[in-house]
Amino acid sequence: MFANGRKTIGVFISQIQQEYQNTLSKGISVRAKELGYNVAFFTNFGGNGQAAYDKGERNIANLPVYEDFDGIIIAPDTMEVQGLDTSIKELIKNNSNCPVVSVRSKTEEYYNVLIDDYSVLEDIITHFIEVHGFTTLNFLAGPKDYPGAEKRVETFKRILTEHQITIEEDRIYYGDYWKVEGYHAVDKWLSGLHKRPQAIICANDFMAITVCNALRERGISVPDDIAVSGFDDIEDSAEYNPSITTARMPVFEMGVEAVDKIHKHNLGKEQRRNTYMKTSAIYRESCGCKKNWYLESNERRRNHIAVREALKSAIYRNAGMSTDLTGLTRLEDVNEKIKTYVYDNVGFNNFYMCLKKDWDTYREEDGSFPDYSEDMIMEVGCKDGVDYSKIKFSRKQLIPPQFVDDCPVIYYFTMLHHLENSFGYIAISFDGIQTYMMSYQAWLINISNALENVRVHGELKRLVYRLEDMYIRDDLTGLYNRRGIESLGQKYLKQCIEKNVKLMTFTVDMDKLKYINDNYGHAKGDIALRVVADALSWAADDDEICMRFGGDEFMVIGLDYDEKKVNNFILKFVSKLNEFNQDNRNDFDVYVSYGWYLIVPDEKTSLEECFQAADTKMYHQKYEKEAMGIKENLVLR
Repeated sequence: MFANGRKTIGVFISQIQQEYQNTLSKGISVRAKELGYNVAFFTNFGGNGQAAYDKGERNIANLPVYEDFDGIIIAPDTMEVQGLDTSIKELIKNNSNCPVVSVRSKTEEYYNVLIDDYSVLEDIITHFIEVHGFTTLNFLAGPKDYPGAEKRVETFKRILTEHQITIEEDRIYYGDYWKVEGYHAVDKWLSGLHKRPQAIICANDFMAITVCNALRERGISVPDDIAVSGFDDIEDSAEYNPSITTARMPVFEMGVEAVDKIHKHNLGKEQRRNTYMKTSAIYRESCGCKKNWYLESNERRRNHIAVREALKSAIYRNAGMSTDLTGLTRLEDVNEKIKTYVYDNVGFNNFYMCLKKDWDTYREEDGSFPDYSEDMIMEVGCKDGVDYSKIKFSRKQLIPPQFVDDCPVIYYFTMLHHLENSFGYIAISFDGIQTYMMSYQAWLINISNALENVRVHGELKRLVYRLEDMYIRDDLTGLYNRRGIESLGQKYLKQCIEKNVKLMTFTVDMDKLKYINDNYGHAKGDIALRVVADALSWAADDDEICMRFGGDEFMVIGLDYDEKKVNNFILKFVSKLNEFNQDNRNDFDVYVSYGWYLIVPDEKTSLEECFQAADTKMYHQKYEKEAMGIKENLVLR
């Protein structure tokens, strides 16, 4: 896939800036490099319920060529965009021929790297009962009917039963793995239960922190009045006061195991279909324990402060970037601005902004944008500090092949789009093993908004041009009308004067148009007029201006003409008319009379005089044909 002769693992994971995804990706990257694999991460961000934005993000599924992967890793439970995991799995099923590993979400047809949800909270629940002596425990679960959440509820019930504690269904509340439901759970329990819980066990750390906040607002101390625990061991769980008792998943190791499964499959080695990774409990202040917390917290606090400072800096840069890109109407200007911000982001060593060849093309028939074409253009590129631009390549290659290194490469791919309208994508890699800055979604939105502004400006320009063109175009034939003479004709006259070259004026008058209308109908007369217009357009192969002056009169203006060039024009024009007349399928023939005039104009020359001179020749030809009874379209030299 990356044209360096190495096998490539494709990874589909969302919200990669989050702690779990970040750590998982690092495990994948480290192990893949050790084994000599390339890695292509395809990631996206949710639009907080904005359906049009989510549709644009969902296009990440259509970016890669699945047949080219030597292994695929998918993290379905990170994908908040509705239908994304289904789309990816369908594309894998129909197009890939490689081993697939699902992480933390069991899929029967794949290899799986899993956490046993029956056991993840077992140690903590047992700890609360056996170490702290609690007998009144509440459980804040994940979403109801969510497989992992239900298993954790079953574990809660099982351990209570093993310790002969009565199970009260009112002490179980189904949340959403996020923050709001923690408040609702506390409200329900404190207002509805006759006995306050001694401990609240939460299915993840986000809900645990929310529960602690809700209890504090009601004057309830954690852990003195009620103990609380979580799960996942996010950064904030150690920094929160009180620090949260939780369980840590071996996330880095899960990434390593996912790569190992692909590698073993490719080597033909037998292995288990499912691998279950064991969690480890971490006891902190929120349950009344402080085992080694201070030693752990100091290091994590330093990391937390560094992340917070980096985030503040990124927010400041993104605000400046948004201001700088606002109002730009040319792609070239957007490209130059993007370059400055690429260098401002410490850690990128390769950056490629790749747009579809037709990224700004709007299809009027259905209001959509074209799907991915095979042809891509790298508009902005930076490799090892060197700038590149305007390089064409195939989407199949993902990045221009000349930029691929011999060593294993790791790239992250994200969509560029405005709402559902896709422009292309960005590919980045880093100096070391790391993932995005935390504000990368805002960074992408800034670029996408700038591209949309360029597209809209271009569309408005095209619309104005079309309106202007309609104003000077003849509806029936598509040639310019008499208003075109006034605007375009004067420009041609001026150019001939400046270049001291001959101006050609050519006039045409149809013979017997009234006869066609009277005998065959006006619809046939319109066809005859279009035949003449098409013949003039056919003959005009050197930027000549062709006009329908009105009725059955036509005019042509040409630059830098001589007698030979006029004769060639007439030959093509007449031959095209005769071609129509020789077609036995037509009810009538089309005949014309014409005249021309050549002059090297000066400041005193007017177009009206030139056309009058051509008209004189045209009427002379018409009278001669009538006098001699000639109908044919003649080539007169």
